[in-house]
Amino acid sequence: MIKRMMRRPSNLVLESAALLLLSAGCASGPPPDFAPDPSLVSRITEIRMHITGGPVCPGYTIRSAYDAVLDDGSVIPFSTRYDDDDPPPLHVIFLRRTSVQASPRGDGGWDTNPDPVISAMTGFRLMATLVARPSLIAEGVVEPEYSCMRQAFSFRGPGGKVGQSGGPGPDVTVRINVLSSPFYDSLFVAGVEVGQAPPVYQFAQPDVVPPLDWITIESRGGDGGRGADGAVGEPGAKGTDGCPAGAGGAGGRGGNGGPGGPGGPGGRITIVVPAEQPLLAGLIDAYSNGGSGGAGGKPGEGGPGGEGGAGVAQNRRCTSGRPGPAGAAGVAGPQGADGSPGFRAQVFTVPSARVFEDPRLAALLEYGGNL
Repeated sequence: MIKRMMRRPSNLVLESAALLLLSAGCASGPPPDFAPDPSLVSRITEIRMHITGGPVCPGYTIRSAYDAVLDDGSVIPFSTRYDDDDPPPLHVIFLRRTSVQASPRGDGGWDTNPDPVISAMTGFRLMATLVARPSLIAEGVVEPEYSCMRQAFSFRGPGGKVGQSGGPGPDVTVRINVLSSPFYDSLFVAGVEVGQAPPVYQFAQPDVVPPLDWITIESRGGDGGRGADGAVGEPGAKGTDGCPAGAGGAGGRGGNGGPGGPGGPGGRITIVVPAEQPLLAGLIDAYSNGGSGGAGGKPGEGGPGGEGGAGVAQNRRCTSGRPGPAGAAGVAGPQGADGSPGFRAQVFTVPSARVFEDPRLAALLEYGGNL
């Protein structure tokens, strides 16, 4: 009788399974019916929001925590964790957290809106309300700062199809002005517009911006399409049967690869600045570059040699004919020419109030005018 030996799991496997179960238990959130003790809620006199750190860049995270002050002066924090065996008396899900400029996170923090226009006049205004007692509200304001703002933009025209040229670089308009907000007396504001797409805004404090080339803009032509691959050569003819049998014919030569398409030309770049401060155009470093030429097509393979004829004879031995040689490969197609650069950026000066066409910036413009 043959006995089957069962392998015992190793300690590593058992530990891994235990850790998996433990992590699964810790990852579970509060149940849907989880609610604060009404007797505890009745004793809360104030809720407080604690914000970690200073000013925050748009698109970054605000770290914050919350606690409740009871009628005897004791303080209970709002937990962000939940344990079935020891549920916390207060949890952040008991708070309704709202903001126009940020979105609440499960860990109690906030993800700020990356659009700097949203928070320019107000900062990041945060509010937390105790759901069980809406009269208890905690509020906070975080000042925006702009060190994280993007400084290089590159836009490209469409690439060419097989053997065709790339498209021209897109038209780009950059509008730049010096505005003011409740947080900054002077603020560089640049709006980058590509075609008909809405502008993307970049803000910067003048004391942290170099005197030239704050923002780099490139409008590059699309790359040329790759050349068509050469065709495979025709197979050689089969040799004739007989004795002696005929050799197979040579394979045909492979076709040449097609030329790569030329790169597209660089696009037009326009810079709009206030007539009162034309030197602001120096903050924009603009490039209009042509696209790269497409690679040439691959050479076609030579055709296979023809099969040798069969040796056919009566009452004597006769060998078959030799197969024909394979055809020569074709030649790779030439690389396409690079696209031509576009013209230098054009600078237009307009009255300061007409630099930006977006009505959302009117408040910043008016605020500066009232200083």
